[in-house]
Amino acid sequence: MSRRDWFAPLLSAGLVFLAAAAAAAPDLSDAVVAALRGKIILSRAAVAPGASDKETLAKLKAAQLTEVVGLPTDEGQAWRFHYTAFLEKTGNLGLKLRYVSGEQDRRQAAESAVPIPDVESAVLTGELSVSESQGLVRGKVYALQLVNDKGEIVAKTSAAFK
Repeated sequence: MSRRDWFAPLLSAGLVFLAAAAAAAPDLSDAVVAALRGKIILSRAAVAPGASDKETLAKLKAAQLTEVVGLPTDEGQAWRFHYTAFLEKTGNLGLKLRYVSGEQDRRQAAESAVPIPDVESAVLTGELSVSESQGLVRGKVYALQLVNDKGEIVAKTSAAFK
């Protein structure tokens, strides 16, 4: 058996594993999902579930960022964060995260497409990046709204982008 013969199945299995890991939502109880329904938790990294619902809720609330600190890039300031969105309803298509100015004008500053690995899941997780070149302004507070293809807000939060 040549190297090529045994390498192809290993590579295929590895790619399937990576795809499954990227699409997997955290294993959260119905009680945790119900307690956070309609909210987005922004954090520096994924938050592992606790041993109990109470511990999981405490860990998620402790990880919640109210300020997202960016890094300078060639395109101006850029922000990267992890999100866990607890959706108001499932069956959403074409989700986008809108960044709406917290000022009186409430104008939309930017928008990021959000991948949907399972349309029936009540929880979405992932990493997003946004930069000044997309319309955000350093130092402002934005309302983040997860909006479906019908224009309905299915989860929201707010944060300052520093």
